[in-house]
Amino acid sequence: MSGAGAQEQPAQQPATRARQANRHGGEDHLAFALRGREGPEARSARLGDNRVDFIRGKDFYATLRGRTDLLDELVPIDGKERSACDADAERARRVTDARIQRCGQALLQRGYLIRCERVFKDPRKGRVKLVKFPHYLSRTRDQTFTEDAFYAWTYTPPMSWTSIFVSALFAFGVVAMCLFPLAPIWFKKVILYVCLSILGTFAVVFSVRAIVFVLVWIVTGEHFWILPNLTDDEIPINELFTPPWGFDPHAKKIGLLQRFIGLSIGSAAVYGLYSVAPETGGAVANLNRAHDSILDLFNLKDGPKSLGGAMNATSSNATGDSDAPVAAETSATLEANVTAEANATEVNATVIPSLDEILAEVGDDFEDEPPAAEPKTEL
Repeated sequence: MSGAGAQEQPAQQPATRARQANRHGGEDHLAFALRGREGPEARSARLGDNRVDFIRGKDFYATLRGRTDLLDELVPIDGKERSACDADAERARRVTDARIQRCGQALLQRGYLIRCERVFKDPRKGRVKLVKFPHYLSRTRDQTFTEDAFYAWTYTPPMSWTSIFVSALFAFGVVAMCLFPLAPIWFKKVILYVCLSILGTFAVVFSVRAIVFVLVWIVTGEHFWILPNLTDDEIPINELFTPPWGFDPHAKKIGLLQRFIGLSIGSAAVYGLYSVAPETGGAVANLNRAHDSILDLFNLKDGPKSLGGAMNATSSNATGDSDAPVAAETSATLEANVTAEANATEVNATVIPSLDEILAEVGDDFEDEPPAAEPKTEL
C-alpha cells in the first residue's frame, strides 16, 4: 500500500501544479483585463504614505456581470448549472454574484487587490453626502471581498508599446524645454501667444460664468452655473463639460433684501471702476505697452546670442531703465574728473628729449674744444 501511495503521489503532483498554473494564469488575465480601459473606473487616492489606484466593489460587480467570458475562464460552471441558470433568472443572478465574489477573493488572496475603507467617515463641510471617490483610504483588517467596499490595486500591468512611445515623447519634451533658449524667435512667440490664448480663454469662460451667475442670482436667488463641474475635483476630466449648465441643489436660496444689498454694492463697485477706467485710446496704448514689455521681458525682439543671453539682456535692460538718472550723473562726474586729470598732467608733465637732441648737444660741446696733439714718434 505504501508503495502504491508513493507511486500515486508523484502522479498527482503534476496535475496539481497544472491546476495551480491554470488558476494563476486566469487571475493574471483577469487582473490585466480589469486594469484596462474596459475595467471598472479607477481613481487615485492616498493609502498611508503611498498613492494608489482604487476601485469600488459596485463597479467591480457591474463590470464582471457583463463579462461572462472572464468568469468562465476563472470560475467555470458545468452545462447542467448553466441550463438551470438559463431557465431561472433569479438563480442566474445569484450564481453570477457568487462567481464574481470568488473572482474578487482570488485577486485578494493573490495580492493584486487590497480592501480599504474611508479615512473620513463624515461628509465634509458644506455637503450632505459623502463623495463618491474619497481622497484618503486606510487598509482594513477584514480582507474578504464584498460589494460595498473599496479596493486598491497592487497589480502593475506590463508596459505596452503605447506606454513606451508616450514615455519617449515625455523625454523628448524635457530635452526640447531645455533647448528652448536656443529656439528661433518665431517659435518663442508662438509658444508665448499660445499660453496667452489659453489664459485668455480661461479668463473669458470664468468671467461669463460669474456674470450669468450674478444675473440669475439677482433675479431668482438660485445658484445657476454654466459648466457646473468645471471646478469640481471629484470627477474625471472627461466629465468636466457635462452637463453644460444646471442649478446647485445644495445651495441655500438668498432672500430679496440680501440680493438688493448685494446688487447695490456691486453697482457701486462697477461705477467706481468705470469712473477711473481710461479712454479707449489710452486702453489700447496701455495694451501695446504691455505687449512690448512682455516681448522685452522674454527678449523676443532680438535673436538669442547664447543660452543665457535672454536673461542677461533682460537684466541689463531692466537695470538700465531703473538706473538711467544715476548713470547720467555718474558719467558726467567721471568726465569732469578725467578732464581735470588731463589738465594737471599737461601742466606737470616732464618733457624727455630725444636721442638726436642729446647727440646734437654733445656734438656742439666737442666742437668747442681744441683738437688733441698727435704723439711724436722717435726714429
